[in-house]
Amino acid sequence: MNLKSFLKPTLAKIIVTILVLVIFVPFIHYDNGIRCVRAPCPSEDEGSIAMWLIFSHHFYIYSLSYVNLIIGIFLSYLVSCAAIFAIEKMREK
Repeated sequence: MNLKSFLKPTLAKIIVTILVLVIFVPFIHYDNGIRCVRAPCPSEDEGSIAMWLIFSHHFYIYSLSYVNLIIGIFLSYLVSCAAIFAIEKMREK
């Protein structure tokens, strides 16, 4: 397998990339609901979309980290390529 076929987009690679991105890549800053009397108060967290949906479904997203998002998309795609490659190799044996 050459690099071109390893990196060629397929439906399976895109789906795995989206799953990895949503679960693991922290690129949103959101309100975690912690309220304090004294400063500093850690009321803002950075996390993935899945963390925000599970732990604070009714709080606000403050900002997006586009650098983390772009790096996360790239690394998620490489992880999905490696995972699909490993699955294909195991099926061949």
